[in-house]
Amino acid sequence: MNPIIFFKKNREGMLTSLTLSSSSAAMPANIQTCTNKLGISPLVCSFSIPLGATINMDGTCIFLTITGLFLARAYGVAVPGAAIVSLAITIILLSLGCPGVPGAAAVCLGIVLADLGVPIEASGLVMGVIPFLDMVITMSNTTGDVAASLIVARSEGLVDLEIFNEK
Repeated sequence: MNPIIFFKKNREGMLTSLTLSSSSAAMPANIQTCTNKLGISPLVCSFSIPLGATINMDGTCIFLTITGLFLARAYGVAVPGAAIVSLAITIILLSLGCPGVPGAAAVCLGIVLADLGVPIEASGLVMGVIPFLDMVITMSNTTGDVAASLIVARSEGLVDLEIFNEK
């Protein structure tokens, strides 16, 4: 399937997610985009979009990893190999439990910093940019949800290709 068509047709869902910074709030727009513009059966997207809004936080994982390691480096905290394993487990569990509301990643960052042994005050260095990052994180998460819905629907034969390829 053509990714350019996917991104063009998913533009509305991506912009909604970007402006709302909440995967839960963007859920109706993403479901509508899936059914009306991408041709995905409601059987698939009415299950996968809410599930993805709840547990698919890949953007949050990326944010927590990069920010945690950046702040550890900025504060001169050594991160040995065992700490990386612990960090990976912590971040995966946090991303599964992180709510789909604006600013939730900032709260999770405190847990990551505590796990790394970085003072919690370090989060003040990035607090000013977190709202902007949160917008992109949410858009990344919801775009992944819609893409996963399309992949599953395609594998199950539940995509109307005429709607998908329609201009």
